Amino acid sequence: MSLYGTMRTGVSGMNAQANRLGTVGDNIANSSTIGYKKASTQFSSMILPSSNGSYNSGGVDTVVRYSINDQGSFSYTTSSTDLAINGEGFFIVEGADGADYLTRAGNFEVQDDGTLKNAAGYKLMGYPYSSTEDPTIVINGFQGLSEINVSAGGLQATPSKQGSLSGNLPTNEAVGYTKSSSVVAYDSQGNSRLLNLTYTKTADNTWTLDVQYNGVSVTGQAVTASTTSAVSGNLNNTAATGTTYTTKSIAYGSDGAAHTLSYNYTKTAAGWNLDVLDGTTSVGTSALTFDGAGNLTSSSSLTTTANGTLGALTVDLSGLKEGSSVTSVSGSTNGNGSGYELSFGGSGKLTSPTSITTTAQSIGGATLNGLTIDLTGLSQLGSAYSAEGDIDGKGASAVDKVEISKDGIVSILYKNGQSIPSYRIAMANVQSPNNLTPLAGNVYTQSNDSGVIVMGYAGTSGYGQILSGALENSNVDIGEELTSMIEAQRNYTANSKVFQTGSELLETLVNLKR
Repeated sequence: MSLYGTMRTGVSGMNAQANRLGTVGDNIANSSTIGYKKASTQFSSMILPSSNGSYNSGGVDTVVRYSINDQGSFSYTTSSTDLAINGEGFFIVEGADGADYLTRAGNFEVQDDGTLKNAAGYKLMGYPYSSTEDPTIVINGFQGLSEINVSAGGLQATPSKQGSLSGNLPTNEAVGYTKSSSVVAYDSQGNSRLLNLTYTKTADNTWTLDVQYNGVSVTGQAVTASTTSAVSGNLNNTAATGTTYTTKSIAYGSDGAAHTLSYNYTKTAAGWNLDVLDGTTSVGTSALTFDGAGNLTSSSSLTTTANGTLGALTVDLSGLKEGSSVTSVSGSTNGNGSGYELSFGGSGKLTSPTSITTTAQSIGGATLNGLTIDLTGLSQLGSAYSAEGDIDGKGASAVDKVEISKDGIVSILYKNGQSIPSYRIAMANVQSPNNLTPLAGNVYTQSNDSGVIVMGYAGTSGYGQILSGALENSNVDIGEELTSMIEAQRNYTANSKVFQTGSELLETLVNLKR
């Protein structure tokens, strides 16, 4: 054995332990670094050829390995942009040099330009979100990625397109009963538009529904003014003089407005007197007489006078009779207003229509879309009037915060409560994560031994789920590192003793010449 070889072996041992101390120091220094993966120094022997008569001392070689696939514990925060991966995979981030890297450090913050950067200054990358299909990814490359920007949308407004109405229309109310409610819709610029809904009872089991904006109907129904009316039924001939019976019908003016017509039958000594009123205004009268068989002998028609937009009506009286049975009379008119006619069955359920569609309106440079409104929630029962309505769409609003789901969908939440999915976070993995090349900033790149980078999404095969409001801690165990530090210190000292001993023996050999 050469004395010089002994000294070189001691130096090799000291260098190896110094390397070990270096990884221990890095681990301890980064024990609080989010997503940091500990390094460890592995030793392998270096043996030189020896003969039977002499031994050539070798040395020790070191290799640094990283426990990248060893997941750290989680700590939880109040920030929705703090992200951790529960399982396999890496976030894809972009550096200042424009290159893409892998990282487990998910302490991202929203920047003034809307991007998400972690503590090392790397931007989070992903794909624009589509509700119909997952974005097409390049399996073994970073092409198609874009930086996630949560303020790119600015103010956001969603115009209304559809809605629904529900409630009850009281069946016991008289013809002409009217009740109104309102719903809010949003135009193309996010302005709120108040729509007035007016229900009017026109006959048994029949109502009309008119939808108006700013006093103008938006149903799109063609208006047909009423021109004729008809009354029918039996008047009780035993009724006392002065007795009055009333029935009602709905007529429509030229503007589509509904007019409630009252037909008042008053018993007289000679027969009956019919007075037709539009509201409280009398628009026509007729004296009714009947023969002994109860057939009408007086004029079989009556022409009313016009009243406002309601024109003159020709009232057919030929359906009236007089007899001893209970008085039962009814009235009807032709024409229709701007509202939809709602028909209910005997059980109080709506039979038609099941939905209505309003017409689009241009208002101050914005467009209020035509709305498809579902009516299946309406009923006609012996209960008080009630109405509920829901129209989709949202008014103009600024970004409030960001929400990130476990499958990596980034949704921008606006101050009006609207949530719009905008991006999907991309993830990557390799066949041998521990062989990735680590770089400054807690990021990694592909190496010859790591295998190729494969892209995917959180929650799919081979990729863990994303935890929002959580961070992955360093996987460094301080107790283990301190133990390694003591071992390295002792081993370094021992190797220095080998060097020192070799040096002393060499000095003894040199002194033999004296």
